[in-house]
Amino acid sequence: MKNRSSFLMLFVLLGVLFQGCKSEDPPVPEPEVPKPTAAFTFEQVEESDPFTFHFENQSKDYEIVRWEFGDDSSSLDVSPTHTFLKTGEFTVKMNTQNSQGYWAQKEVVIDISPDSVLIINTELQEDGSLNLSLSSNIETDSLFWYKGIGTAAELIHQGPVANIEVASGQFQDYTLRVKTPKGSIAEISKLLTDIGIVRDVTDAGNLSVSRDNNGGPEAGEGSLKLVDNNTNTKFLQFDYVGDLWYQLEYFQPQVIGAYTFTSANDAQQRDPKNWTLQASNDGEEWVVLDTRTDEVFEDRFMTRIFTFDNTEAYLFYRVYVTEVGSGGLFQLAEWRMLQLPQETTTGETTSE
Repeated sequence: MKNRSSFLMLFVLLGVLFQGCKSEDPPVPEPEVPKPTAAFTFEQVEESDPFTFHFENQSKDYEIVRWEFGDDSSSLDVSPTHTFLKTGEFTVKMNTQNSQGYWAQKEVVIDISPDSVLIINTELQEDGSLNLSLSSNIETDSLFWYKGIGTAAELIHQGPVANIEVASGQFQDYTLRVKTPKGSIAEISKLLTDIGIVRDVTDAGNLSVSRDNNGGPEAGEGSLKLVDNNTNTKFLQFDYVGDLWYQLEYFQPQVIGAYTFTSANDAQQRDPKNWTLQASNDGEEWVVLDTRTDEVFEDRFMTRIFTFDNTEAYLFYRVYVTEVGSGGLFQLAEWRMLQLPQETTTGETTSE
């Protein structure tokens, strides 16, 4: 009897629990809201301030927006205005999110290059010196002029105009460093002669070689390293037999009056010793512009500048290396082609 009562009580209890569970309403799913979009436009705020941009948010269906400007700074403003504090390439990212955690992202790259921010003007003085000045319309707080590049540069003047002297036939690097009222910094270095700025036109040409590195032009020591503007890389050719040439072909004829060679990292005997520089407008008929014999690069990573007389514009410029120091290997870290300034009747100079 006792067991029967216990069984009935258990049955009733289960029934109550069952009825309780059965009477609960199922959860109502949250209605899905529209997915967010990420869209924006941007523009430079003032012509005199190339570092400050306004970003206009055009996103939809979002609750939260976060901006990252590619310079270790961010913002939660809907449509922020941001000032970059230096030149460079900055990847600006916008991330939007709705109430249900769905998100969208857009990114753009803003390139603030020193050459677009700072333009240096040179003016030849009666005493043979040069006045350097800033011809950009950028608003500045301070200007600093240095002789040299990098940590070895020497401050020579603070102010809008610097007067310098470069010996005839010589080349010297000068650097301008500018600070804006908002604290942005821009710096540019130029190679100067006694009459003005030297223009590097290497990148405007298309490189080709008579025979490449065994790994091809894109190899670690392929021919493309010859003009990558990095003296820590090099072009290395095996089985050199005195028939190597490398050339630049331009889309428009160029008047070039100088070039540089930079020795590579090891084995001095691999340096070019004898060579000629040739030019052509059809790739068939060539004229010799410069001939060098018994040249020596006394140090590694040594850059030497070679000048020659030329007033003609050519589409092709070719270096023909006929001999290295010794052995069957050729190497060179860098080859750059330089356009020299031409003096005008006004006393100003131009490299165009």
